Amino acid sequence: MKQQFKFNPLATAILTLLCGGSLQSSYAASSEVVSTVSNDQLQKKIAEQYDGQAFFEQFYVDKNDSVAKQRQQDQKYNPYCQGVWVTPVEPNTQVSDPNNTTTYADADYAVYNPNGTSELNGNVVINQQGRQIKANQVNIDKTQTYAHAQGNVQIAQNGMVSQSQDVNYNLKNQSGDLTDSYYITETTHGHGHASSIVRTSPEKTVLKNATYTTCEPGKSPGWKITAKELTLNQDTGRGVTKNTHLYIKNVPVFALPYYNFPIDDRRTTGLLTPSFGWSSNSGFELSLPVYLNLAPNYDMTVIPRYLGSRGGMLDGEFRYKTKNFGEGTIAGGYLPNDKDYNNQDRKSLKAVHNWTINQYFSSNFEYNYLSDIDYITDIKNDPNISTDLNQKRLAQLNFANAIPGLNASLKVESYQTLDKTLADSDKPYARLPQFLLNYTTTNPQGWQFEYHNDTAYFKKDTNESSVIQNGTRVYNSFATRYNFRTPWAFAIPEASVRSLNYIYDKDADNGGNQSNPSIIVPQFTLDTGLNFEKEGKYLQTLTPRLFYAYSPYKNQSNLPNYDTTTASVSYDQLFSPYRFYGHDRLDDNNFVSLGLSYSLFDQQGLERLKAAVGQSYYLSDRKVVLDSSDTIETKKTSGPVFSVSSQLSNNFTIASNLAWNNSAVSQANFQTYYTSNTGSVYNLGYYKRKETTSGQLSYDQVVASFIQPVTDNWRIMGTVQYDLDHSLAREYLLGVNYESCCWTVSVYGRSYFNDLDDVTQAGVKRKNAIMAEFTLKGLGSFSNRLASLLEQRIIGFNKSNQSWTQP
Repeated sequence: MKQQFKFNPLATAILTLLCGGSLQSSYAASSEVVSTVSNDQLQKKIAEQYDGQAFFEQFYVDKNDSVAKQRQQDQKYNPYCQGVWVTPVEPNTQVSDPNNTTTYADADYAVYNPNGTSELNGNVVINQQGRQIKANQVNIDKTQTYAHAQGNVQIAQNGMVSQSQDVNYNLKNQSGDLTDSYYITETTHGHGHASSIVRTSPEKTVLKNATYTTCEPGKSPGWKITAKELTLNQDTGRGVTKNTHLYIKNVPVFALPYYNFPIDDRRTTGLLTPSFGWSSNSGFELSLPVYLNLAPNYDMTVIPRYLGSRGGMLDGEFRYKTKNFGEGTIAGGYLPNDKDYNNQDRKSLKAVHNWTINQYFSSNFEYNYLSDIDYITDIKNDPNISTDLNQKRLAQLNFANAIPGLNASLKVESYQTLDKTLADSDKPYARLPQFLLNYTTTNPQGWQFEYHNDTAYFKKDTNESSVIQNGTRVYNSFATRYNFRTPWAFAIPEASVRSLNYIYDKDADNGGNQSNPSIIVPQFTLDTGLNFEKEGKYLQTLTPRLFYAYSPYKNQSNLPNYDTTTASVSYDQLFSPYRFYGHDRLDDNNFVSLGLSYSLFDQQGLERLKAAVGQSYYLSDRKVVLDSSDTIETKKTSGPVFSVSSQLSNNFTIASNLAWNNSAVSQANFQTYYTSNTGSVYNLGYYKRKETTSGQLSYDQVVASFIQPVTDNWRIMGTVQYDLDHSLAREYLLGVNYESCCWTVSVYGRSYFNDLDDVTQAGVKRKNAIMAEFTLKGLGSFSNRLASLLEQRIIGFNKSNQSWTQP
């Protein structure tokens, strides 16, 4: 007859062996039943049932199982595995204090002997809140000091479960050992075996002859780690391994005599996981990061690196938090005498500090420095990062939340220009400082008021006196509008006044005119339209729209251009009175824009078709130009602008935008995207823009990318960016990728020009690289450069990863 009773000491002993905690050595209740199972029969039963493979398969559930799907929602599981680890006690389950909980035990037979050994025999199950123990036999001596469990002893807690052949525990000093033990950690997908697990104290556990892998059970693992000895110290939060080897299949590939690593979230000084790899750019690469826990509120990571063709270097990152003055990071790198870069020293520095002063004020600081224009592509060796021509240096104070609709900022901003060949006239101005103030009343229906101020002192250090136009620019804008909106129509008239004031430095070149100009331009706009809807199998909407803008002409030919550029042509731009981005020009307007947009929605809410066409009609010439070399716009119309997109199905989407000028296409783009339910991705795009008089360069390019699964978790992928203007490919990339439950290998070749390379200049050479990446899931990798690069280049890459290998 099955017996159930409360039984604290043994359960607490076994659970404490792996989980820690104090003990309670008193029975809550007891019962006495004489066992009829002989010891020989019990040992035979234990030997027959104890098997590591059977233990792993017991908790490895097909990922389509209902319980497995629920666990996948709660935890981050690997989509490439065919199964999911489902342990008896879910991760993040609240665990009770062993001193303040009652333990329940079930067994086929039980004997309680207060003057001798108490026994539980046959299908023993011991439960506490957040813990579970199973065994074939459990004994506890009469002094309640020594506990002994044997025969498929399973201990489960918080997403972890282990099975041992034999467990011994000392209740008084909280020490003990598990013999021939298998274990599973659900959240990390890790599992393995140890010949013995010895708990030498409540805080320290030692594993002998241990193995670890995250590969699926039931076959020879793709990789595993073996350690002659592994010590886990819960007091320090560190683990130490001795005589450790990494095996790929059954081949040893890496040995580490000693390794110190973290076992919890505490910040502890020690060696982090090394990274290694190879690239054609630098040869063999090795990094050995060391973490330094300097204080509770600051730490540091020092990363010695070896780059085969360049030499040794040092990277580092210092993080800090202050009680009252915010937090930040300082990071940098130093490579002396780069053999592949004319023996020059290569350096980088990045400092960031953020400070929330109170609920109204906050501040930001950022400083960037690179020794040369090639540092990121050479040293960082990260192909998805483009070199920023101008490295930002910024200090900013922000104000918000005090008055609804009001925000302001005061900032100082300058740049390090990496391109040494850049003309002084093309370098950006520094803002020393800039003040921004914006206020908008929060009333979307009815009257609304806005005020904007942008005051900045612009300065450029230059050796060309002809381009020195340092000075202060004060921009003000006040607008009032009335928002009339109904389900069937809208009408929004707006009146505004904008002004520009310049105060030049004494040595500024202002075309010989040293006066400080002031310009005021009033402006009126009217945006109006109708909304038509037709319901049926599909919901159709039709919106005709009319926009009118007027502002008089003011001569601004002698004004500098500190930070302004011409706006790109688009359908939405037709309904804006501003031809320029920035505040160095006040537009002259007298035009009408007409537009018509149409949408078709299916019953699922998907926009199966969206189309719009529009055109502007100019009632006067546009005399305000960005640069003195620009010509006055005398055309009477803008040329039609057309936009269309369609989600033809859940897997196929197209989109296109066209703008004409003088019966020719001035700007165009076309994109088509296809993603399958099995991980295939195909993208094709065409992008064209004619050169404008405002300095925007032309381009005419085709971009294509694809991902195609083949068989057995193999897939090929690639991208190409072809420049039609210069009849060359700016980038080719072709790769092959294998993804499994526990490891990934990627090999790819890349031929490319950097973003800053001018392919029309003599001597600019194409860069070629062959990269290989190998990832052991659960241990990390040298990098995820291919995945990161493809995420940037291929639309739908992440969706492909999610759907690939799914049934």
